[in-house]
Amino acid sequence: MNETYQSLVQQYFEKLKKVLPQKQNYLKETLSKFQGQDKQCFGDHIVAFKSGMQIKQSKIKELTLSTLIILVSKGYIDGCLMDNTNNFQQFETMEIIDATGKKKEQQMNVIESLIHLVQQCLVEKDEIISLALKFLISLVMNPFCNMQQHELTKIIKTVVYVYAQSKSQNIDRLCKSIFLQIILITFQGSNCESIVKMTLNSIINKVSDNKQCQYCGKQGKFECRQNKVTVCSYGCKKNIQETLELQQRNYENAQNVFDLLIRLLSPKQQFQQQRNQIILLEGIYFICDNYDSCVETKSIYNLSSYLLKFCLQNEYQLYSLSFKIFQRLTFSKHKEMINQINIFINQIYLSILENKNTTDQHKTTTLESLWNIFQRKHASLEFYLNYDCSIKHEFLMENIINTLHIIFQQNEQFRPLITQIYQAIIIGIDQTFNEKAINVSQQEQQQPQDIDETIFINQLEMQRQQKQEIQKGVYLFKKNPEKGMSFLIKANIIQNDPASIARFLLENKSLPKESVGQYLGGHHQINIQVLSQYTNFLTFHNLSVEQALRQYLDLFTLPPESQQIDRVVQKFADKFYEDNQNNQNFHFKSSSSIYTFTYLLVMLQTDLHNPKVVEKMKLTDFIKLARQINDGEDLPQEYLTITYHSIQKNPLAVRESDTSMNPLTPNQYQKQMEELLKKIKELIKRQSDTNYIQIDQETILLSKGLLESFSGKFLEILLVTFESNLNGDAIIKSILQLIRLSSKLSMKIENLVQDVVKVGLNSIKKGNGMLMIGLLSIIPIIGNSLHEQGWKCVLEAVSLMDEQRQLDSDHTDKVFMCSKDLDNSSIEEFIIQLCQLSKQEIFQKHRIYSLQKLVEVSDYNMDRVKVIWNRLWSIVSNHIQEAVAIRVKSITIFAVDSLKQLNIKFLQKEELYNIQFQREVLKPFEIIYINSDIDEKEFVLLCVKQILQNSKTYIKSGYKVIFNLINLGLKEENDKISKLAFDLLKFIEIQELILIDLIQTYQILGKKDNEYMAINSIEFVKQCQRFMITQEQQTLQVPLLGILSNLAGDKRIQIQTQAVETLFYILEEKGSLFNEEYWIMIFSSVLRPIFDEIQFTLSTNPELNQYWFKDSCQKVFQNISSLIKKHYTKLKGQLPDFLKLFQNCIQNQNEKLAQLSIQAFKTMIMDKGLQFEQKDWEQILLFIQQMLKYTIPTKLKDIDQSTIKQEQQIIGILKKQKSIQSITNNIINECYSQCASQLLLIQTSKDICELYHQNWNLNQLDNLEKTFYESYQFAKFFNQQIEQRYNIWKSGFMQDMNVLPGLLRQEREAFSCMIMIIQFKMKMLKQEQQQQSKEQLNIQQQLNQEQIKEQLIKEQQLRQQYEIVLNRYLQILLDSIKQFNTKHIQFVNQQQDTGDDPLIKIKQYETERDMQNLRTLLDVSILPKILLLSDEEIKLKQNEFYEQLLNACSFVSEFCILQMSCQDCKKCGRCLNQQKNNLFFQIKKCLLKLFELK
Repeated sequence: MNETYQSLVQQYFEKLKKVLPQKQNYLKETLSKFQGQDKQCFGDHIVAFKSGMQIKQSKIKELTLSTLIILVSKGYIDGCLMDNTNNFQQFETMEIIDATGKKKEQQMNVIESLIHLVQQCLVEKDEIISLALKFLISLVMNPFCNMQQHELTKIIKTVVYVYAQSKSQNIDRLCKSIFLQIILITFQGSNCESIVKMTLNSIINKVSDNKQCQYCGKQGKFECRQNKVTVCSYGCKKNIQETLELQQRNYENAQNVFDLLIRLLSPKQQFQQQRNQIILLEGIYFICDNYDSCVETKSIYNLSSYLLKFCLQNEYQLYSLSFKIFQRLTFSKHKEMINQINIFINQIYLSILENKNTTDQHKTTTLESLWNIFQRKHASLEFYLNYDCSIKHEFLMENIINTLHIIFQQNEQFRPLITQIYQAIIIGIDQTFNEKAINVSQQEQQQPQDIDETIFINQLEMQRQQKQEIQKGVYLFKKNPEKGMSFLIKANIIQNDPASIARFLLENKSLPKESVGQYLGGHHQINIQVLSQYTNFLTFHNLSVEQALRQYLDLFTLPPESQQIDRVVQKFADKFYEDNQNNQNFHFKSSSSIYTFTYLLVMLQTDLHNPKVVEKMKLTDFIKLARQINDGEDLPQEYLTITYHSIQKNPLAVRESDTSMNPLTPNQYQKQMEELLKKIKELIKRQSDTNYIQIDQETILLSKGLLESFSGKFLEILLVTFESNLNGDAIIKSILQLIRLSSKLSMKIENLVQDVVKVGLNSIKKGNGMLMIGLLSIIPIIGNSLHEQGWKCVLEAVSLMDEQRQLDSDHTDKVFMCSKDLDNSSIEEFIIQLCQLSKQEIFQKHRIYSLQKLVEVSDYNMDRVKVIWNRLWSIVSNHIQEAVAIRVKSITIFAVDSLKQLNIKFLQKEELYNIQFQREVLKPFEIIYINSDIDEKEFVLLCVKQILQNSKTYIKSGYKVIFNLINLGLKEENDKISKLAFDLLKFIEIQELILIDLIQTYQILGKKDNEYMAINSIEFVKQCQRFMITQEQQTLQVPLLGILSNLAGDKRIQIQTQAVETLFYILEEKGSLFNEEYWIMIFSSVLRPIFDEIQFTLSTNPELNQYWFKDSCQKVFQNISSLIKKHYTKLKGQLPDFLKLFQNCIQNQNEKLAQLSIQAFKTMIMDKGLQFEQKDWEQILLFIQQMLKYTIPTKLKDIDQSTIKQEQQIIGILKKQKSIQSITNNIINECYSQCASQLLLIQTSKDICELYHQNWNLNQLDNLEKTFYESYQFAKFFNQQIEQRYNIWKSGFMQDMNVLPGLLRQEREAFSCMIMIIQFKMKMLKQEQQQQSKEQLNIQQQLNQEQIKEQLIKEQQLRQQYEIVLNRYLQILLDSIKQFNTKHIQFVNQQQDTGDDPLIKIKQYETERDMQNLRTLLDVSILPKILLLSDEEIKLKQNEFYEQLLNACSFVSEFCILQMSCQDCKKCGRCLNQQKNNLFFQIKKCLLKLFELK
């Protein structure tokens, strides 16, 4: 290797010797001395190369540079060697000048010396410059050169200088290439990606868990305390340390290079040409684009000031590269550039776009840069969160979107680019949302939300809302400062105090200066106070009046009124004097002098800069006006001169002017840009440090506000672009993304969809349906966000496209098929709108497209939760009913048939317990049926029949509607409809669920005039009853049997007979299954109505045929008796009810009905008397007493002409048409029925008493005795009223008989029962006495004296009671005999009366009848009772009996008794003799007994 170096150097030396001038012959000797030396002597050899570069021959210079390049490339030049040129005194040393222009005297190394050597030839021709540049890059590329930072800096400066001075394209390209290679080499060696902003400690702290060596990966044995890493040996530790130090040093070098490039952009550097700036910007862009991780925050801040300036330049390359650098930094350094991004875009980008004076190319580049910025998917949302949702920053996204929207409307040239920007924003939001949405779902499953994070999100949202309120307030403030401030105070943005208001005006730069000035100059007290606070917040220390006034007026515009200006100027003067009165160079003595001087400056401003003023104020004039202005003294002339020239050069901002939209000259535009740049720098100074908010699973939700605010503008621009380019697939994709994203964020997208549908339909007319196809394809995704208006426009569009055949049904059907995926509220809105559209189609066009789709949608959504489906079906069914109501046959048939198909499918789904959705589903059939004609009703019933055939096993609650339809059909007069309804019953299987409905239907069926249907209702009842028995169902037995009860009153004999037989068969056979409570219901609801019907029928139709009475009524009473007999144990609780039933029948005026009732009553008592308890007998005896009293024909005494006339007068008003005879007949019929019932009751009571009197007590016997006595007394009294009886007979009562009406039998039978009751009482008392005596004897030994005394008292009371009853009994018997004797005497006396008066004969005849009645009474009742008396009993009345019986015996033996006759044969001797002999025999026996006692 040394040989190679020696040969290369020797060759160069030989060539150099040949061309050296004579004056440098001494160098030849020196070169000869260098022969054989190696590369370590290059510090000496460099003298030769310097000499070669001083020779004017280009070939020698080229040779020198070529040799140096070879030496460097082969690594023969060591950067650590020093330049020893000064050791050769004969050599003409070179002057070395540093960057400051001063001579460098210190010794340099060979690399630095070579760089200076190359710099000397930069003015040569291009070939030499090219070699020089190549030599420089070879120095950088060769590691043996050990390039230092200052050396690298010199090389970069040299390359930049060459590029700036070059006029050759080849040199330009070579400079750029070398420049970028230097940067690439520098930053590649820095390994920035792993070292960025990392200290040595941050790397060392990464200690592995498994204790492996951090360098070689072997098992770590030691722990380095210094570096805190695991190592296996000292060598690894040293290697780690060296590696990290090297990487850190390289990183620092890279950072220094980047800072160097930034510094070189500064005007303070010697390179100030645009070409320098361009290549530097290219280098900076290359670094930012490839090594952005090496860019530090401080460097970004320094770079931003240059970028701001370059972006406003007119040079394309400058602002283009500046935009590129900025957009690249926003990609990678957006967190560090939170303040710069806001300022750049709001103040640079938007200002360029809004300004008419910027070129189209400038604006295009700006738009392209914006588009590139938004290529980062998170950019738009992060901008929105960090700026639009932050009070500390100005709106960013809102300003961008609004500005682009305005430009889009004004300039068609930029529409494609603006559209692309909007597309990028939408795509970025969509991608970000999709990415974060996945993370959201995953994290929600893993862990709950952090409370602090929730608070942070809420704060952001509150800030966003507060900022929106501020924006509204600012908008109002622009129009009316007072109203705007009032709004802000009410919105709690600021407090209602002067300090808060003043601070808000001062800090909020979005407020127009003119509006701020108007508010500060206001006349109200609050305005004056705010002006004072506003001015006090400012500081004017160490400023001139002109400078302070500029600062003051730069914040707001002076108000127009002089009084307002005066207050503002006065406050400024006071504040300026307060801040500067203690300064040494302060020229003013008071605030009033400042006030006057300030007014003078305003006048100067107006005079100098108002174009209407022709003669401008000169400096001398200004100085004259300022004389003695300082409280009588002059201000320094120098001070006035400086002030004058300053205002003359830069006018005061007295009035706010906006020239951005007005054409300007280049100088004016440049000046405007400088002012803008100045404003931007001030904004940068005011920016406070804030944390950059990144998009995460929580903050992503705040992006909804961005789309809510600007989705309309996004869509407007996209649709306009689409209309101008109908084949824009990318535009369609963006439109759909926007709608889909808005839907994901739960926004209202109705308006968006409406706009898209409108444009889409227009595009279809032009032959492009891609937009509508795309929209329909995302309906399944956005359906839940469409709501009513959105669905309305979509469905209308689908209907229109189908009607005009514009799209294939495959696309439109997606809308309806997706309905099953909608949420509950959305599907309801969807169906409502579909129903409304269908209604319009049906009523306007008689078109059923939407109705068909409605049916399909109902089918799709049938599997929803039943509660939701019920709501949906309610809407659908109502619409179908409306469709049927228009009476278009085809629509009606389709609607009803659709109902049928839907019902068949729905009914096959299992219905949940206690939920009656089937009823709601089938309900439309009922409503349609009610409002339909005969043909439609028939079709409805046929559809229901098909439903039953297909789904009867699934139907539950739906049977309710089916039965309603059957009932409606059965009620129809049309036989065909009734027959269809009747046929439906045959398909229904009896179930417990439908028993109630079945019973109701059977009731209607039984009332049909069609006898076949009525009879079938009885058969249906039998089947139903059998089912209930098998299911042990008793609850509904009563209403079911009630059907038979109703049919039992039917006037059709066959139906009536079959109903009665069936009813009582069921009750008798199955009655044992019923409990007592259920029997109560059966009696009240089933049995009693039968008897009520019988009574009603007899009362309304007394001439009913005898067959009905004999057969039906008799069977009913027989069956009721049989029923009581068989099931009395369960019916005994209904004894009062049965007695009441018998009572009602007895009280009916129909004699036969009363007889049947009494007979049934008797049968019940005689059969079950032994089972009666005391309480039962109480009820029975009470019933007997009541009926005996009721059936006493008390109205007999009223049947005479006078009474009838009275009644006629009373009721004549109401029933004038009734005659006296009809009224009399009613009374006669009632009395006749009562008489018959009375006799039958007496006989029945007698039979009952004889059989069951031992079950009664004395009180019961007493009450019964009294009842019989009343009957006896009434009959006896009535029988004695001969004249009254005669009148009654004349009135029509028993006119068919030859005798007067009388109650002889009642008298006789009642008396007989009475004395029988008394006899039973005597017997009962006697038995009680005997029982008491026995008990007394048995317990006498066990009782004390008091108890014995009590027993004696009881015994004595019984004895006394018995004696009373006995005496009464004997007296009654005795009185009866006396009555007989008296009546006999009366009869004998009447026989002596003669005359033609018919009444006398009647009386004689009636007396004779009465005698016969008394004879029978004596024979049958009195005398047998006397014979039954004991000797002790009869001795009490022995003499009286003896006397009366002797008299009776004499009367019986007399001849006059032969005058008596029976009813059949008058004066029949045989009969009279027989009666005489019987009575005489009875009397004789009694007398014999009495005689023996004597």
